Amino acid sequence: MSIPAFGPQDAQTVTLLGHDLRAALSEVIGGLRLIDPADIPAHPRAQIARARASSEALALLLEQALTLLLGDTSTVPPQHIQTADFLQSITLRWNARTAEHGLSFSLDTEDLPPQIALDPALVERILANLLGNALKYVDSGCIRCTLRATADNQLQIAVQDQGKGFSPATLSRLFTCNNYDAQSDKTGSGLGLYIVWDMVERAGGQITAGNNAAGGAEIIVHLPLPAAAMPQTSPPLLQNLRLLVADDSETGRLLLTNLLTLQGAQITAVADGVQALDQLGRARFDALLIDIEMPQLNGLEVIDRIRKHPGALARLPILAITAYQMRANKTAILAAGADGLLCKPVLDDKQLAEAVMQVLHRTDKATAAPPQIEPSQFEQLLKMAGPQVANELLHHLHEDLRAAERGLLAASHGPDWPAVRRQSHVMIALAGTAGATALHQLAKVINDLAHQATPDRGTFRTLLPQALEQLDMLIHFVSQQTLTPALLTPALSIPPLLTPANLTSPISPPSNARGEETA
Repeated sequence: MSIPAFGPQDAQTVTLLGHDLRAALSEVIGGLRLIDPADIPAHPRAQIARARASSEALALLLEQALTLLLGDTSTVPPQHIQTADFLQSITLRWNARTAEHGLSFSLDTEDLPPQIALDPALVERILANLLGNALKYVDSGCIRCTLRATADNQLQIAVQDQGKGFSPATLSRLFTCNNYDAQSDKTGSGLGLYIVWDMVERAGGQITAGNNAAGGAEIIVHLPLPAAAMPQTSPPLLQNLRLLVADDSETGRLLLTNLLTLQGAQITAVADGVQALDQLGRARFDALLIDIEMPQLNGLEVIDRIRKHPGALARLPILAITAYQMRANKTAILAAGADGLLCKPVLDDKQLAEAVMQVLHRTDKATAAPPQIEPSQFEQLLKMAGPQVANELLHHLHEDLRAAERGLLAASHGPDWPAVRRQSHVMIALAGTAGATALHQLAKVINDLAHQATPDRGTFRTLLPQALEQLDMLIHFVSQQTLTPALLTPALSIPPLLTPANLTSPISPPSNARGEETA
């Protein structure tokens, strides 16, 4: 059976599904975390805790799956295991699962640091497959899991059971896709242990299997830890910082507030962009954490207005929080002026605090920007044309740019996406010819956006005025060159290009904010 190729259209579909899955999981995780255990009886309390642990494990696996499918790690922050939370999650889930089968579960730890520099999704998958395999073939007794940090800086994971153990035949082919399992005298896929073997090999670790002298099977995994894998406990990162949180989801606001408060921050939370701007006009905040999909004023529009403020507010550190991971959306968010991005669902207070600290210590945006026109490329263009043809070439370039500007404006009504594709394709060619790096970049992003299965109009509306501004400046520049067909001189240079760090242009308020939500 052949597997169909994974093409661009499939990537768009996966990205859109990823957005919806992240958004839904954020609500589930946030809702479960906000339930007060003291308000419910013991039995449902245990089930809710188990559901919370499982949903957070699912979020980790979802991110890993989407990253593998889409190959985009540009906004994936470094992942670390927060040891106490991770161990609690394992205990809650596997106590419940083993109890359902009449078994018991024991989790032992030794010399573990507060934080382990390994991907939580990797360790989660290894444990899920090892424990699930033991649960499948054990009829009674205890399944024991031991986690410890070894002297040679490795994480050792050992899973022992009190079942029948492995037969010699099974051990000889244990870590293959198909094996005969002597524990149950059944032919099984063996996929779980093969998955573990594959992950451990990719991580540079080792896996061994055997039988205990007292009976039962034992599988031991060693995963290498980075040299700085064991940081010491540190004080709250956001102590006494005043943060503004804007999210139209009540669950999202409460969850972010709880996580940030754990790190010492003082939080003001609002439900939309209008309220966010109102709060920013009333009080001083150290940073803004803003959801992108909001009614009335979406996150992009709020960021854009802040960056255009004539006073100190324009320099407010901003962390955008979104369930979208599409490149065009990320480009629009950074272009609007966000200092950083964090993808939903947000699970960990330390990871969130580190993201806030990164935007607080961002580099100055006022650093020198590259020129709008690449002088060497434009000079080469004129030299290639020669003195007799240069003026005619510049005249045609000027007319073609004006036609592209008119065409893009006409296509923006609707928008007419096929026309947007055509005009942006023309802009890519013209900007590349003239060496207009900013326009070339924007035209490529707009063209990619217009090729998506369901192009996002909010993102297009954010990028459109920026592209038109760049087109207008380039048209003016070429007009000057046409009147004086000399090589590029500093006197004729136009303002610096607008890079993704400082691209900002006026955005008209949406006529239907709910229908125009963007990232």
